[in-house]
Amino acid sequence: MNRIGRLAALLLPTLLLLAACDLLDGTPAAYPVATVAPTASTQTLGPTPAAATSVPAQSPEAPLGPLRLWLPAEIGARTPEGGQELADQVQAFAASQSLEVLVEQKPVEGAGGILSYLRTGATVAPSVLPDVIALPAVLLTDPAVRQMVQPLDGLIDMAVLDGDGSETGPYAAAAAQVVSDGRFYGVPFVSAGLTHLVYNRASLPDVIPLDWTAFISDTNHTLVLPADSRDGALFGLQFYLAEGGTLVNENGQPDLQAEPLARALRQIAIRPENLLQSRQLKTLDEAWQYYQVGQSGFLWVRADYYLGRRAEASAAPGAPEPGTSRVPGPGGPLTPLTTTWVWAITTADPARQGPAADLIRTLTAPGALAGWAERSQLLPAQREAMALLAAESEYYRFAGEELERAAAMPISESSRQLAAIGDAVFQVLTTDQSPEAIAEATVLSLRQ
Repeated sequence: MNRIGRLAALLLPTLLLLAACDLLDGTPAAYPVATVAPTASTQTLGPTPAAATSVPAQSPEAPLGPLRLWLPAEIGARTPEGGQELADQVQAFAASQSLEVLVEQKPVEGAGGILSYLRTGATVAPSVLPDVIALPAVLLTDPAVRQMVQPLDGLIDMAVLDGDGSETGPYAAAAAQVVSDGRFYGVPFVSAGLTHLVYNRASLPDVIPLDWTAFISDTNHTLVLPADSRDGALFGLQFYLAEGGTLVNENGQPDLQAEPLARALRQIAIRPENLLQSRQLKTLDEAWQYYQVGQSGFLWVRADYYLGRRAEASAAPGAPEPGTSRVPGPGGPLTPLTTTWVWAITTADPARQGPAADLIRTLTAPGALAGWAERSQLLPAQREAMALLAAESEYYRFAGEELERAAAMPISESSRQLAAIGDAVFQVLTTDQSPEAIAEATVLSLRQ
């Protein structure tokens, strides 16, 4: 039996016990795994035997086993190219440090997820738990989650969060979520969910109105988006927040307010006929087809979706890259909402924390992060990495400007509030009910 087989045999009882514990945890996954086929769920990366023999053996009193890195497939294997880039970077780090790094893909939440293992496994089998994890920054605002990770003070210089606002450090929306009581718990690396418009430069003017009423009232052009979906709910959420709406009540419970929701719905329904077939569309793929065949002048997209379609959009010989614009809103552009992913350290062992911090520094170095983010069709959450991409691409320059003014996604995409807003957007585009009646019914339903 080879080394991997022996290790599997030794760990199988423990893993079965952890799996049983996970089955008792019915928490729904708030961040679904991407549909792109992932690479192998576990990779062992380390130095070649030749490299290993050139390094003095570790002290038997304090052996350092493999470093374990856990992250979800939606980040680690979003694209084959991105998965390979991550594997190459981790392999290079492992060789330079003469140690093994085990990379495992697990969802962040839900049964079998990273947080579930950390909750149930800390007292059962700490030796098989991760040293480094990736998770959405918003989770670090929860004290219960912060208790499962280690403060990075003394391990990574907190100056990594202190950018000058234009050239260095993470974008503000990312940095704000990882600090609590003067301590920081994660290093931002990539950003997902940035929303914007795409349009054909040849057929549309260079100046796009950023007031929603002026924009949607132009009968010469139409906008398409998948309104009957989570994307339509996000579209509605941004309007709701622009109208001053809040998402929790005075007791911190999920809630919405009828008046700002009604104002948001009224705006969205000003000219529903100019939202070409949007009420019928459930996916960005469907909306993309309308845009590609020229049936709609504008397309609402998320950046991580568009990054996978850029080559197709400019496939015709000599065709310019599509234009991009902020999404018009009530009286001005909507504030984009993004989900920032961060690296965090979970091991409490000081001997392992040093290599874990070194791994994070390696993966977030500007050149490494820019290469990985580009190949993974995601945006880097660090300004220096974005600057490297923006030097060669107008699109990344636009995306960097948008991330400067972006806000953190305030709720989970599986939240009750977002689902309620999505239903309200669909109703205002498909029924004769007034925005006020829909808003009142939506708020009442959420409070029941």
